[in-house]
Amino acid sequence: MSTVRRATSEDLDDLVRLESALFVEDAGVYEEFADTSWPEREGRDDFRQLIESSKCLVLVAEQVDGVVGFLAGYVASSSPTRQPVEYAVLRSLYVAVDQRRCGTAQLLINEFLAWASTKECVEAHVDSYAANVGVQALYERNGFTVRSISRVLRL
Repeated sequence: MSTVRRATSEDLDDLVRLESALFVEDAGVYEEFADTSWPEREGRDDFRQLIESSKCLVLVAEQVDGVVGFLAGYVASSSPTRQPVEYAVLRSLYVAVDQRRCGTAQLLINEFLAWASTKECVEAHVDSYAANVGVQALYERNGFTVRSISRVLRL
């Protein structure tokens, strides 16, 4: 069973490794123009900024042999066309392939939602690729519902 804790700068290498795998497995499959090399170039600085921000949360899931998953999220303010509220955005979630279906993603999501509550967020948002059926089911099991649909036309 995994344990979940806040990430520190000591976790940067693991975070980049896992985000690189996420980009290859998710964006690299479902997004034709995804730059799957981005985490290797920019990931350390990106995660460092997230870890240091009071409006962000970076979690790692670890087992005896190391870090096996992560979640990154942040608090955002509503647009001028909505009532002035804050909401939590689950930016990215990844669990190593050999650790899936063991409850690790659920632990990460539970911790994220608890954190969002402490930040007085009124909603939690997540975007994911429609064709990624597994992650759609995970988010639906956690109460996320479809509010809008984005469509793309290749020119």
